[in-house]
This record gives sequence, structure tokens and C-alpha cells, in this order.
Amino acid sequence: MLTPANIPGIVLSGGKSTRMGMDKAFLELDGKPFISHILETVQQCVEDVFVVSNNQKLDELGITRFPDLVPGLGPVGGIHTGLSHSKTEFNLVVACDTPFLTQDTIRYLIEGIDEEHDAFIVQCEGVQMPLIGIYRKSCLPFFSQAIDEKKLGLQKLLAKLKTKIIVLPKSHTKSIWNINTPSDFKAIENLEKET
Repeated sequence: MLTPANIPGIVLSGGKSTRMGMDKAFLELDGKPFISHILETVQQCVEDVFVVSNNQKLDELGITRFPDLVPGLGPVGGIHTGLSHSKTEFNLVVACDTPFLTQDTIRYLIEGIDEEHDAFIVQCEGVQMPLIGIYRKSCLPFFSQAIDEKKLGLQKLLAKLKTKIIVLPKSHTKSIWNINTPSDFKAIENLEKET
């Protein structure tokens, strides 16, 4: 039986954030950086959490950090590093740019795990989020091959795996928002002021 004790949380925080112009992990929402929001949520759902990032500033948070084994490869490189360090079969992977992620969304995802699939990713109102997902350790060779072949598109890699789409209720829409650009960030700042 799967329990929070045997599903670690892997938080990807190694992106270049080129569209944002700064490290998204340290953008602040409600007086706390995105990375703190994510870590607090994930730590409520699983027992073991670590971050994949080359940014040594994250060490100040007191969380285990692993640098990318092969830097500069985006999400595929980050998941590859996370799975390489994981000691368990199923692994929760989330990105640091989803500060509204809720425990309910993570639990919904975990409840969708079965033995037939390699990867499990969420979808809400037609939008898929492969960076809120569960990846089996057995996916690692596929990520290694993608890196060797320089085929770094995560969606194309998922098409090679037995991927299960976990369809979330509409109420989870905000939970999967990812903030990529200054305009995205401005929009959520304005939204927070209105609520």
C-alpha cells in the first residue's frame, strides 16, 4: 500500500526563469517566496522532500538540495536528477512556480496511482500539467535516453511512457496555475488584492 512515507516529494527549482527575468522560486506571494509555499504544501502530504536546483541560496531553507546532474536541460533534466536520487518507486514531482498548489490536488493525484502506468499527471479544464505529477523510478532510463539524444520535450517523452491523465474537478483550477512571466505574476498580485 502506498503511503506518504514511500512517496518522496521532488520540487523542481532549477529553471533559468528566462521569461520571468529572475528566479521564480523567490518571487513573493503573501510575504513568502513561492518555494516556501510549495514546500509547506508538499511537506503536509509526504514525509520526505528535496529540491532539485543549482541555486545555493535554497540551502538557507534547511531542505535537502541536489544540483542538476546535467545542468541547463529544463524539466527533463530536473526530473532525471530527482529520479536518480530517489530511493522509492513512486515519486511526486512539482514545480516551484505553482504557488497555489493545494494538498487536495496532491492527494487527488496520489489516489490515482495504479500499477499499470509509469507516469501520472494532472489535467484541469483541458490544461495538462506534467510538472504536477507522479513518476516511477522505472522512468529513469527514458529520461536518460532523452538527454543522450537531446530530445528534451517533456510532453514527447510522456508519449513514450504509459502515462495516466488524472482529471481534476474544476475547483482545482487555481491550484495548478503556473506563473511564468511578469504579466502572470502581476495578474495574481491583482487577484490577491481583490480577494
